[in-house]
Amino acid sequence: MQQFATWAASFALTVLTALRVRAAATALATLVLVPAAAPAQRFERGLLWRIEGGSAQPSHVFGTIHLSDPRVTKLPPAVARELNEARSLTVEVGLGAPNLFALANRMVFSDGRDLPGEVGPELYGKTAPLGEKLGIPEPVLRLFKPWAVAVLLSVPQQNPEEVLDLVIARSAAAQGKPVHELESVDEQVATFEGLSEDDQIALLRRAVDNYERLPRTVGRLIEAYLVRDLAAMWRISEESDDGSVEARRLNEIFARRLLEGRNARMAERMQARLKEGKAFIAIGALHLYGSRGVLPLLERRGWRVTRIY
Repeated sequence: MQQFATWAASFALTVLTALRVRAAATALATLVLVPAAAPAQRFERGLLWRIEGGSAQPSHVFGTIHLSDPRVTKLPPAVARELNEARSLTVEVGLGAPNLFALANRMVFSDGRDLPGEVGPELYGKTAPLGEKLGIPEPVLRLFKPWAVAVLLSVPQQNPEEVLDLVIARSAAAQGKPVHELESVDEQVATFEGLSEDDQIALLRRAVDNYERLPRTVGRLIEAYLVRDLAAMWRISEESDDGSVEARRLNEIFARRLLEGRNARMAERMQARLKEGKAFIAIGALHLYGSRGVLPLLERRGWRVTRIY
């Protein structure tokens, strides 16, 4: 069993290279959940926003989509220009091997429990074949926590070296720019592990139920992203709702934990970089949208926010 645990951690590390850690929370918010927040008309469109205030030189916030599709990884000229001219890059969480390894270890049980024992034979029976499609042997899958499997099932398989966020980080590193992070691995894991066991199982059930629809959903999200339509991305995510009371309850929980709470944290931690000036901050696009999104939160702190692209 120990060798399986070691293999599982290594496998999770490989998969999460594609997810780049931050995709875990945001992908679930965009591909599975129905964030319940009132729209802010002014922030319905746009991926690149100039942030100005005080004596600092302008900075920019860019909304990413955590995918490797070449249509999104080719940076538009306006985005590439601001990234090249920036003094620093800030991302949601660091991309180094220690962070990835720490997250991989947190994805598996270490207390003798296993996935079939936690979720029951019916749900596990539906989950195991999907794990096989991801290349996870059944004896290894049983070691993963429910929320971790939900994450793996909620992000499409893709080239791990070409995810948009990694392309941006690689470009900044090649230019010798310092790279800062807004969150820690522990904070991102806590987003999921802070859920009750019942809600973690519900999260997995929804990921399993939505798995076959994932490619079509991703395709539509890419189309909306390419035309910089944040409102459309939001609506697409809402279509996974089955209208049940349970779905609405889970949506409210996940919206608070995956978006709203993190939006406030990220807006707070951006302040140091914004005051330095000429910062380029790359976060998931849906963190920009809504009355509780990062952009209106920055305005409330006195920053001027202007759409550039």
